[in-house]
Amino acid sequence: MSGPKSGPGRGKDTMQGEWKMSRAGRTSRNKRGHAISEFSAAFVFFVCFVLVPLIDFGFVPLRYLISQGVLNEATHRLSLSQKRSEAYNLLDGDFWWRNFLDKCGVTVTDTSMNLLVCGQSASDSLSCPRDSILTADWLPGGSKGPCVYSIEVTTTCEIAPLFHGSAGLPGFTSPVPITLKSRSHWENLGRDPQTGAYYINE
Repeated sequence: MSGPKSGPGRGKDTMQGEWKMSRAGRTSRNKRGHAISEFSAAFVFFVCFVLVPLIDFGFVPLRYLISQGVLNEATHRLSLSQKRSEAYNLLDGDFWWRNFLDKCGVTVTDTSMNLLVCGQSASDSLSCPRDSILTADWLPGGSKGPCVYSIEVTTTCEIAPLFHGSAGLPGFTSPVPITLKSRSHWENLGRDPQTGAYYINE
């Protein structure tokens, strides 16, 4: 029977086997190291140039929906005024909705309000700006009637993304300018008992 080899030949073979295993282990570790470093670079690129811009821009439509809802509520409150002049004064002096939008990242730059009148005919329509009055044929009981009265508030604002500056690409690094409109039915069609004039004309 022959036993295990011994002597210098066996030691040489053992050393060569250990060296090959050590080299293979180093090669495997190097490959894994390269893969980790490449994954880290790709992950940083994905976060900085894909994920963060998407989250940043995602705040724009969200803030748009909030702005439209707040403007609708403000317009409805204006339509409940007793007189049209009071509605304009309320628009100029009531800052709750502007302050709320400012906290949400929306800056209101300009606001206007008109009275819209739709007559019985589809072609009969009128936009009455501030400091103007309706003629008798557009008033309740007039020849154009029955009319539908509503106020329209137009607001120009800037909707900012989550991270923004004073200049750059709108929606990603700078605010997006946008115009919002809201309408609400005018409620008070009565007359002033002292002057006999319609409140909608005062």
